[in-house]
Amino acid sequence: MKPRVNVINFPDRIKQRRDEKAKIYTSIRDEIESVLNKYSRYYNDEWAVVLAAGRYSSMKLQQIEGTDSSIDFFKKCIETQENKNLNL
Repeated sequence: MKPRVNVINFPDRIKQRRDEKAKIYTSIRDEIESVLNKYSRYYNDEWAVVLAAGRYSSMKLQQIEGTDSSIDFFKKCIETQENKNLNL
């Protein structure tokens, strides 16, 4: 059996949109981390910035996703930090 040479491969729009969103989310994450690092240096108080950012993120995420999903997200963040020893 011969392979079909006249088959048109259409772009996978769902995958393209998913990839675009992933790039946007990564960009936003990196930019926010940069801003938080700048605030930490400017105020010379990393603890206060971490608490403020954590409070904001945990409360907003709970409103959007619910308690269980929010807790799971934060657990995954902590596991990533522990496993990779990231220095943000």
